[in-house]
Amino acid sequence: NGQSPFAGVFPTAAQVDADLALLAPHVRGIRTYAASEGAYDVAALARKHGLKLWQGIWLGGDRAQNAREIARGIAEANRFPDTVDRVVVGNEVLLRRDLPVGELIAAIDQVKARVKQPVTYADVWEFWEKFPEVADHVDIVTIHLLPYWEDSPTGIGRAIAHVLATYKHMQTLFPGKRIAVGETGWPSAGRWRADAAPGVVNEARFIRQFVQAARAAGIDYDLIEALDQGWKDASEGIV
Repeated sequence: NGQSPFAGVFPTAAQVDADLALLAPHVRGIRTYAASEGAYDVAALARKHGLKLWQGIWLGGDRAQNAREIARGIAEANRFPDTVDRVVVGNEVLLRRDLPVGELIAAIDQVKARVKQPVTYADVWEFWEKFPEVADHVDIVTIHLLPYWEDSPTGIGRAIAHVLATYKHMQTLFPGKRIAVGETGWPSAGRWRADAAPGVVNEARFIRQFVQAARAAGIDYDLIEALDQGWKDASEGIV
């Protein structure tokens, strides 16, 4: 509590190490969103705990910081080739309208030319629809499937069917391209959105049903999120 990227207050290396120790028995790997925040090396700690890493590079409106992020993300991918599974160049940049699509594509191309791992970009699925040209520059199309959070929320009873239908729609939209789910999950607490009700039971139901469906369909996915991030409550509520 009290840590926030907005305030520049990050976990210590020891805290991240302890977090990964908690996760290691339960997951194959983790996803990060930034490469240069905090005084710790996530890739080194992930390797210590036998975890794979989707290495994030945070892109925003600050071009100088973007350049630092790109350089650090490239360096981490090259330094830990057996730990870093893929490099995620930007997260919901188009959704937030932080950069024009041409600038995002240039950043993706820059990273792709300098790492050996698959390179991807992550955004909510609707923005892959709006900017399909990005797909030509990535190895993997990484989509966010969050039935609770979408502009038209989906209740728990229809959530898995909606997720699977959207995934298939993305496969049709980008034939021959590998599709990954970069974020999916369900909130354990918070406000209702239409008939989408948070709660521990609904959270467990969604995750168990999704994991079962993903395993059957061979879907590559990442669950959000492993650890509560209290700093988000100012903008998103207690969800």
